[in-house]
Amino acid sequence: MRTTGLLAGVAGIAAAAALALLPAAAADAHDYLVGSDPAANATVTTALDTVTLTFNDRVLDLSGTGSTNLLTVTGPGWGTTHFETGCATVADTKVSAPVALGGAGDYTVTYQIVSADGHTVSSSYAFAYQPPAGATAAKGSATSPCGAKGSVTSEAPVPTATPGSSASTPPGAAASTPQPTAASNGTDLGLVIGIAIAIVVLAVIGVVIVLLTARRKPPAAGTPDQDD
Repeated sequence: MRTTGLLAGVAGIAAAAALALLPAAAADAHDYLVGSDPAANATVTTALDTVTLTFNDRVLDLSGTGSTNLLTVTGPGWGTTHFETGCATVADTKVSAPVALGGAGDYTVTYQIVSADGHTVSSSYAFAYQPPAGATAAKGSATSPCGAKGSVTSEAPVPTATPGSSASTPPGAAASTPQPTAASNGTDLGLVIGIAIAIVVLAVIGVVIVLLTARRKPPAAGTPDQDD
């Protein structure tokens, strides 16, 4: 009976520890990018007036005007000229901004949004622009119309889409979808899950040790074996 009680106690501790970590894991599920127009590494050959990002969960608009979420389009190439012509707007899982692109070249879309769990997520990706004949190139501006210059940073270098290179998508071909981006802050979800698994494993090892110890310990002379 004593062994059974110890076994139940250790199992209860392991279960309680795992359940305590579940809310942390759920709260750490930041939004990530599941699609965009234009897509990452795509080659745009028609006039573009809007950039739209789609996330896996609802994007929070804390201000009610979209100002808590930023979306910029800069280029061409390594240029820092801004070509978004207005602030980002939020519609459930979508974030959009109006744009007027300049000449041919590579452009970088950079974003920072407030995910459904209240944490900010930021990253960027590139696409190539080959304007149609006769298209008017916008001049752009040195700063964002929403004052976002320099306030949004990418967490990791993003491959540049260069027209004609293997990184870009030929005109008319299907463009790739950006991979989920890492959250800019908060505990890593994998770390939380790993800790939970480690606790459960340690609890199981503890149960095995208790059982082996109880079986090897001989009962006192003249007394019944209470462990049985």
